[in-house]
Amino acid sequence: MKRGFLFGLGSFLCLGVLFGLDQFSSDVTIAAVMVVILVPSSIFVILAAYRAPPNRSRAYAAIGGVLGFLVMGAVLLCIFGVVVVFSPWPS
Repeated sequence: MKRGFLFGLGSFLCLGVLFGLDQFSSDVTIAAVMVVILVPSSIFVILAAYRAPPNRSRAYAAIGGVLGFLVMGAVLLCIFGVVVVFSPWPS
């Protein structure tokens, strides 16, 4: 499951790199920061996935891949929720 999780996380980070490259036409600074952060991290995660032991079954690999892909979305949603709840601006 660890290998599938890492491959799912790596694929999410690769999609983030593609989104950052797409943003170069509108906002160069944010796109550059995204690409500089996400390219090395996605390479590191995918290399770690290749070094991880193989999964016991395809079901574990698929579940790990889905969890790895969705974990960053869940983290970003939690961060957004904390920012909204504790923001000093009136709603």
